[in-house]
Amino acid sequence: MSPERNKMVIAHVISALGRGGMENAVARLALQQKKSGHNVHVVCIRDMGPTAEILQNGNIPVHFCPFRSRLDPISINRLRILFRKLGINVVQTHNYRPNVSGTVAGRLARVPAVISSLETVNRWDTIRQFWIDRLLCFWRDAIVCVSEEVKEQYLEKIKWCRKKCHVIYNGIDLQKFRGVNKAIYLYEKYGLPPDAIYVISIARLVKIKDHSTLLMAFGKIVNKNEHVHLLLLGEGSLRGDLERQTSELQLEGRVHFLGHQDNVDEWLSIAQISVLSTHTEGFSLTVLESMAAKIPVIATAVGGNLEAIQDGVTGYLTPPRNADAIAEKALYLIQNPEMAKSIGRRAAKVVEEKFTIEATAGKTLELYQNILSRKGYKIESP
Repeated sequence: MSPERNKMVIAHVISALGRGGMENAVARLALQQKKSGHNVHVVCIRDMGPTAEILQNGNIPVHFCPFRSRLDPISINRLRILFRKLGINVVQTHNYRPNVSGTVAGRLARVPAVISSLETVNRWDTIRQFWIDRLLCFWRDAIVCVSEEVKEQYLEKIKWCRKKCHVIYNGIDLQKFRGVNKAIYLYEKYGLPPDAIYVISIARLVKIKDHSTLLMAFGKIVNKNEHVHLLLLGEGSLRGDLERQTSELQLEGRVHFLGHQDNVDEWLSIAQISVLSTHTEGFSLTVLESMAAKIPVIATAVGGNLEAIQDGVTGYLTPPRNADAIAEKALYLIQNPEMAKSIGRRAAKVVEEKFTIEATAGKTLELYQNILSRKGYKIESP
């Protein structure tokens, strides 16, 4: 162990730092831990990605340690050496591939605290992968799950390690959503009518997010109210298919494909309703951000959505793949704007009480401290 063994030196291991929800959650956690006074590093084992720049701007070193396969011995040894060189005493890995590679390298480097994280439900491709993950539970000090649903689905598959599983919800930075003025410049910049009603969906354009059902629901909404427009924030492989579906539904000019946008807070400032139509979900940052912005959320009753939203009180839950249910709830909110505002206010209060990045980082650091203390490591306070 390096001379800094009495300080907390944390390494987050992730496949890549793209623009997805998991990558953003890891970046926010790392930045908050750095803000709390700890030494934090992030290691990518497949690719870097645009979120790396956000971390580097926050003075968090981002390392690239490419892996040819999950258990490639040369790659694992390279990661082991990196951990030793940096004096790492806490490794937290994120999702299946890093959970395998990072756990093995962490133990070979004699890192005292090795934690794996599940941001979504594991979907092992083979029996071999299942058994690898099951056996590596011996080497993990803890497994962090982003929701009770993720925890229970994981335990249903793995069949043991319940005592090692801890639920720590994702959190967001509330400061971004406080005192945000309506971003009226977006109307002119993107050719949007300022007097329209806006439904917003912030998600990658991929199959599990089920934008196809959302477009069908939007068609039903437009049939009842011609002043409604749909804002789609996000990129993905299905954009072409969704644009064709938009044309087939004769919704051109009402559905706006806006690509990736960093200024989510500003887009939420012009929206009246937020929708997440996903098939599966770990614990959505989009839902939390919409709630923090006091925008009523309609989300599918899957995964962590069930724990973030109290149906009919702080938002609405609908069955997955059900366009009629989404349209019904959206039309109700449009027709009852005072109810929509009331739901938004209650939702924002819940986020402030339960789902801040400060709470997430605090509970995670407490878990680290407990593991290190149990092993006899005394960590200085920042």
